[in-house]
Amino acid sequence: MKKNTANKIRLGIFLSIGIVVFILGIYFIGERQQLFRDTFNISAVFKDIGGLQAGNNVRFLGINVGTIENIVIVSDSTVKVEIMINESTRKFIKKDAVAIIGSEGIMGNKILIITPGLSSKNEIEDNDTIATVQPTTIENILASIKTSIDNTVKVTNDLSNITGSIKSGHGIISKLLMDSSLAQNIDSTLINLREGSVKLNRGFTGINNLVDDAKISFNQNFDSTLINLKAGSVKLNQGLSGLKDLVDDAKISFDQNFDSTFINLKEGSAGFKILMDKAKRSWLLWGF
Repeated sequence: MKKNTANKIRLGIFLSIGIVVFILGIYFIGERQQLFRDTFNISAVFKDIGGLQAGNNVRFLGINVGTIENIVIVSDSTVKVEIMINESTRKFIKKDAVAIIGSEGIMGNKILIITPGLSSKNEIEDNDTIATVQPTTIENILASIKTSIDNTVKVTNDLSNITGSIKSGHGIISKLLMDSSLAQNIDSTLINLREGSVKLNRGFTGINNLVDDAKISFNQNFDSTLINLKAGSVKLNQGLSGLKDLVDDAKISFDQNFDSTFINLKEGSAGFKILMDKAKRSWLLWGF
């Protein structure tokens, strides 16, 4: 009897633990799938989703805000990703938000990352489709690395060929490095250039001296010319002053002669008048 009771107790404890674990499992799965929250749906279209699967997380500003609800192949070049987002984050996601596929760490699960849009835009609505950016896959990175390695190998081969040509004595660079006579010719050429540069500098020095002398001579001649012009100007002023005095004298003499002539005419007119009066009183002209 006691044994049956103990077995029943163990069975009850086991069933209770199983029910609790079942309930917790449903809760966590439902929480992960956003079953107990208000949500809204949006979508995004990609050419390649790079391993993204239904149930993967959706992040906004580094926070899990939803999950991938479904993935549908639309055509041979486009894939539609249906996204379920928490209703509480709707006001932060704008219509110009952009979706890009990332990963949790270097080799982690794929996730969908939503980047925020401009704050001046309207908030996103249910069943809207947001813009996307094609992700950079590991295959593309490996292809780029392979291309870079191939180019490096080609450059290395070219450098090896050039080095071999130099060692074998082919080309100008080989002659410069291996031929001692050519090096001597270059040294002599450099010496001649240096000497020519010195002579050229001397020539420039002579030209500068000649220009300085010409400048001094020009300044002296210019100064003497200014002095002569100044002296001529003084003489011209003196001549103009003499001419003015002569004109003034002639004017005074003219005025004096005009006045005397006018006086003489006035006196002659008075005498003529007196003579006429006397002639009228004369008995010889009474008949007139």
